[in-house]
Amino acid sequence: MFENYIFSGFGYSAGRFTITNNDIYDALKKGYFEGFAEDKINASTKFAQYRETHPNDTPFDYFAGNIMGFYERHYVRPFPPRVNRMQVESSLELAVKAVKNAMIDAKVQASDIDAWFLSTVSPHQQAPGIAGSVKSFFTDAKNYTPAFSLMSGCAGFNQNLQKCIEYFRLHKEAKYAVVAHTETMSSFLNKRTKFVPFVTFGDAAAAVIVERVQADEKFGILSICNYQDLKMLDYVGVDDDWNLYMDDSVIKDRACVNIPKASRECLSNVGWGIDDIDVFVPHQTGNVIVKQAAAELNFPMDKVFLKAQNLYGNVSGATVPLGLALLAEEGKLHDGAKIVSATAGVGGNYGGFAYLHRDNNRKNISYSLHNNELQGKNVLVLGASGKLGEKVVAELASRGASLWLQGNSKADVLKRVGAKVFECDFGDKVSVRKYIDEVNSLEIKFDYLVNLAESVGENCMDVNLYAPIEIINGIVGKISGCILAVGNGAEDLNFDDNYNEWSSSKRAFHGYLASASGELSKYGIRTVYLHLGFMDDGLVSQLPDKSVFKFMVKSRQENLINLDVAAETIVNALYIPRQLGVNYSYENLMLVGRLGYDENKVD
Repeated sequence: MFENYIFSGFGYSAGRFTITNNDIYDALKKGYFEGFAEDKINASTKFAQYRETHPNDTPFDYFAGNIMGFYERHYVRPFPPRVNRMQVESSLELAVKAVKNAMIDAKVQASDIDAWFLSTVSPHQQAPGIAGSVKSFFTDAKNYTPAFSLMSGCAGFNQNLQKCIEYFRLHKEAKYAVVAHTETMSSFLNKRTKFVPFVTFGDAAAAVIVERVQADEKFGILSICNYQDLKMLDYVGVDDDWNLYMDDSVIKDRACVNIPKASRECLSNVGWGIDDIDVFVPHQTGNVIVKQAAAELNFPMDKVFLKAQNLYGNVSGATVPLGLALLAEEGKLHDGAKIVSATAGVGGNYGGFAYLHRDNNRKNISYSLHNNELQGKNVLVLGASGKLGEKVVAELASRGASLWLQGNSKADVLKRVGAKVFECDFGDKVSVRKYIDEVNSLEIKFDYLVNLAESVGENCMDVNLYAPIEIINGIVGKISGCILAVGNGAEDLNFDDNYNEWSSSKRAFHGYLASASGELSKYGIRTVYLHLGFMDDGLVSQLPDKSVFKFMVKSRQENLINLDVAAETIVNALYIPRQLGVNYSYENLMLVGRLGYDENKVD
């Protein structure tokens, strides 16, 4: 039997701002950038010949696309980059999306992952490392699988891939690992004025799930190598002020030596010739390097996969896994495909691998990213009968939770998910006391309590403040894990004078839970408070459009939050430390998150 290491899933993500060559050309004409010799291009014979088949292309189209090999790239912030480094997303957020997509593609749960390998040269913070931070978006706090962060650029993915295989060989129980690279290259361009880096670089992340498979034949990663070339050390990098520096000629000279060198070693180790290869997936730095390296290897260009370069730019160590993901997406990773990859870049690091693809036969497997993660967990939900409550209840049920729900309407609807439903009117003190007695009479403990109760009407003080406090204080002995309450962004600013009592009641409950969080922690209870920006359904329908619009402008909330996204975020937050799109802070020992807007951006 052979022990094989295969790519069983691919995922990627990119900055949400697509930057075309026309955008860069327009910025050139407006004086943002310099260095493009348009007159020289216009005078060239090759351009004249090119125009015969591309009559509508400008000299810049010809140079950026046909010569350099880049047509689009994606940035995490608007173009052109500004000195303030304003970013909509960080390298961390791009990585989380890519890893999530890879796990979905591989049809594995986060709890199945035995090790996490992440690399970048544009981390969202100095410490803790990006691998542990990415892991915190997927697993609960009781997951102790190791997370390895690597500060490496172009060769980061290849280096971590080798470390992953070494980890598997040392830990025979391990079956799955995440290997990913993420980069926001646009964050290095704030002081650049030459147009070339803006054509070349982009922001993206890509990930693979590496799986250990035993079989009667050898396949998967057959050979891998990594080296470091000191002749290249000082010619490309990022300085102390977060600015990119590079010597194009030295980079080209060394890369065109090292990419073929690593490729030949991998080919030799597995006994493959150039004619055996189906696809060559290089680090996609631009045509000047890639085409010369391919020519050195005698690889025909129709075997060189450059879609990642063409549409995403040079995204450092993410280009190779991004290329693999795009190949898989296009159905070009057929069973038996022979692939060679090689990379060379920042720090002089270079290497490559040879890969024999085998289908993993998982296409028809029923799968959910969070399937049965809450199996055996008891969840008590207050305010389950609202629009958001129904969505949260459905999400909890889909993850296998056992549910006890409070609502004052829609009991039949709530019972359809197999839940025990208590009808309780939070505006009626007798009803609240009866409810507390009913909960305390249950011979179970609740792992989680979720408070979604909310009203903007005359009884909002009872519903939003007095009843939830009385219930939590009355049943605290029945709670063992987490209390999560949902607030509203209107708490952070003056929303509308007609709704002062609503926002005041929400602020008061927020203050109560923050004050109680220290005492609750002594009993092992974690407290979480999620402020939500306005959603596309539910409470927003009861509020004046003008007031909601005013809040969104003041808080810079770009879009109404989708109700399904809000429900998934709430359920995740019960046991997974971090969520995408949520800005976090602490009040006492209570974790406070804001979804859809940022308190620091409230005008």
